[in-house]
Amino acid sequence: MGDERSRRSVLRGGVAALGLATLSGRSVAATTDLSNSLRIESEGGGVAAYEFTVSGSIRQDDTGDQVSGNRAYGHVGPDRGTDSFSYSGEITGLVLTGPATAYRDGFRLYPGLYPAPDDCVTAAHFPHGGGTKRLRIESDGGGFAAYEFAASESLRQVDSGDHVSGTHAYGHVGPKRGTDEFEYAGNVTRFRLAGPATVSVDGAEVTPPQGGERAVFRANPKREITVTSETTVVFEALARGYRGQFASEAWYVDGELRYGPDIFYEQLTGGGRCAFTQSFESTGTHRVEAEIYDEGDSPDDGATPIGTTDWVVEVGSGGNRPPTVERVAPSAKTITASWDSPDRRTFEVSASDPDGRLDRVVWWLSQCDAVVDVSPVAGSSDTASVSFAPEVGCPFGAWAIDEHGAMSELAWWNVEES
Repeated sequence: MGDERSRRSVLRGGVAALGLATLSGRSVAATTDLSNSLRIESEGGGVAAYEFTVSGSIRQDDTGDQVSGNRAYGHVGPDRGTDSFSYSGEITGLVLTGPATAYRDGFRLYPGLYPAPDDCVTAAHFPHGGGTKRLRIESDGGGFAAYEFAASESLRQVDSGDHVSGTHAYGHVGPKRGTDEFEYAGNVTRFRLAGPATVSVDGAEVTPPQGGERAVFRANPKREITVTSETTVVFEALARGYRGQFASEAWYVDGELRYGPDIFYEQLTGGGRCAFTQSFESTGTHRVEAEIYDEGDSPDDGATPIGTTDWVVEVGSGGNRPPTVERVAPSAKTITASWDSPDRRTFEVSASDPDGRLDRVVWWLSQCDAVVDVSPVAGSSDTASVSFAPEVGCPFGAWAIDEHGAMSELAWWNVEES
């Protein structure tokens, strides 16, 4: 939205702030082609807040939260509860923080694969540099705002009532006015906020670029990394403010342009997000750079990129080690399915990470080259499951990825005709 109709004015005043009439929770801007669904379901145990945007329009299917054109926001919890929406087009931005799960068209959604909606504060907007800083999150009133963030060195809460574990913190402010304050050292490496709140560091408000400015940031890993040799790393870059379906990209490793093939091709990309995988065999210092272009442009044509971002990768014996993933159910490596009527069944894997930084499990349909689902995982060990109808001749498996982008080997099931 532009300066006159800012995100904050919508969050403070609701739909009425934009002068949009509503009937039974339906936005006037809604179209008749609302064939997609998004459901936010509380897991209990606290407040979860969300905000999302789509390329079409949105209708809330229940009541109690806010829809304005192509943007919606609200919260679930602290007791169990669900918010449901129908929408047209594609999800162009999503932030979800707190104990809740999102489902798109009935399938579990991994919010980390989506950019934050425009005008949302992210880690990229915080000041960088050493020393201790004071972070303040203040409710704007009008609803709950939930947050989650991490610092690179140390973190402590100045007041009380929220949650700090090591260098990670989460909590909420509102629905009436309220403030949470923290002191941290180093840089903010991760930040998610949904709901009406203002963020400041040492008294200066943290704001995204104004006027729809486009820029490219690291999506994952969020910082420079160290890895052991022969580790495959997934690099993801994000072009904020990109309005197309798929951006074009060029990746460079130690200054050399790489065209692929890539493990995921375009299956983990979209909405300005681009992904690239690289295995590092030789020790030492390496540099990976991403250039993001408007769809159809390329460096071969002399086009100007939207922006660039890069990572310095140190490869050595003391670096981050990749996670592992193993089949749990079915336990057999070979399973059977019917050509005519494949049955949906539950697949489960266990993931482990020696450095304790599990992030997600990507469910992959080999030969068909398709991402079936993405399951969040955390810590040193975790399990993930998915309900899926396997296809004869297309092996089905899972990769585990940690917070630094390190990727496991594929654990898979062969699928033969029954």
